Amino acid sequence: MSTERHAVATSESPHETLEALDLFALGRQASALRDERLGRRGAFVRTKQLLSTGAWRGPRDAAEAYVEEADLAAVGGIAAVRAAGVGLLVGAQDLAVARAAAGAGLRVLWRVAFRDGETDVQRLAHLGAIAESASDGSTLWGIMPAPVGEPYGLDTLRFFALCRLALPQAPHLLADVTTLGPRLAQMAFGFGADELYAPIVAERALRLGANANNPALTRKEAATLIRGAGLTACERLGDGALEEVSP
Repeated sequence: MSTERHAVATSESPHETLEALDLFALGRQASALRDERLGRRGAFVRTKQLLSTGAWRGPRDAAEAYVEEADLAAVGGIAAVRAAGVGLLVGAQDLAVARAAAGAGLRVLWRVAFRDGETDVQRLAHLGAIAESASDGSTLWGIMPAPVGEPYGLDTLRFFALCRLALPQAPHLLADVTTLGPRLAQMAFGFGADELYAPIVAERALRLGANANNPALTRKEAATLIRGAGLTACERLGDGALEEVSP
């Protein structure tokens, strides 16, 4: 165990220890914790979304089917989405809904808002409240930082590291390409992230003009981003297994 990690593990006030660390020390700790739990691997998965209309968006043969919490009522509730083959609930703004979803066999991905200008004290208090709410671990499959407004690079990376370190019971920390862009999402792997959250497509038009902010990635692009972060690139399959993607 490194000196830095030992300090966090044994401090009477671990949050104070985290606040005192600089960005890169936090990144090293967060990455070490990720590696200890999951190995030096980064993942992506092909997904399809159940929309509020009841229609699907994404490839039919996607390995992951998900629904946004905001659309849950419109599509008939938890039982209906389970019957439709949905395995992941994204949002977790309502703890009762998250618990009910987990009880029905859904994995729950918490979208955690943050904004530039917040202090570590404020953020750690928020993350601590999440940890307390999900203390049994069943409702906390993953965390996905969600910037309010424009994401600022160093501030965003610090929040990623805090999420990994303050919520060690959450197996997964996801980087959303839609809100962060591909480069900042890639950098998040150096601060504890283990999975890209993005539409994975067979082909993508050039990011020019109206398509400049298209968050979609091809499998090759997703794997290249992960390898560029120094991790083994893996694709998550329908049974939850990870398959290494060949260069």
